[in-house]
Amino acid sequence: MRTAAHPDPIHGSCIRLLVQPPSEEGDGISLSQLRAMSRACAEEVCPYAPDYGDAAALVTSELATNALRYGAEDDEPVYVAFPTCPRAFQVRVLDPSPKLPEECVAHDDDEAGRGLFLVHHFTAQYGGRLDVEVTEAGKAVVCTLPSPVLRLAAVEVPA
Repeated sequence: MRTAAHPDPIHGSCIRLLVQPPSEEGDGISLSQLRAMSRACAEEVCPYAPDYGDAAALVTSELATNALRYGAEDDEPVYVAFPTCPRAFQVRVLDPSPKLPEECVAHDDDEAGRGLFLVHHFTAQYGGRLDVEVTEAGKAVVCTLPSPVLRLAAVEVPA
């Protein structure tokens, strides 16, 4: 596993993980390792809701796959970072393309095209945010999922 500290034009210095292409050739961590790491990060935020970890793993995997498929060409790197975010899981996926992600309509027979739909679904389910930050080096797609325990506490507290 190779990690690199790079200056981030928006948030300063952070640790980023290089993601291995789906062909499993080249440097970086695999998508399955990335899912496990994102699940572990989400469980640190909220160890009481296993579905939260599953949502974090799916969101991370879909954003990284989209970046590898549409945001990087040839051997261009895709990085994923898990910034510390109080009471929320956050993932930043950085790729070299300035082109914004586009959600498409997948038909019943399609084997692809549902990734951003799923990301939007889980982001809405947890009351989170999905942001795109265009940088000099491309873009960062940032997904924040607030802890479900905090949402439940806010709902159950009498006014």
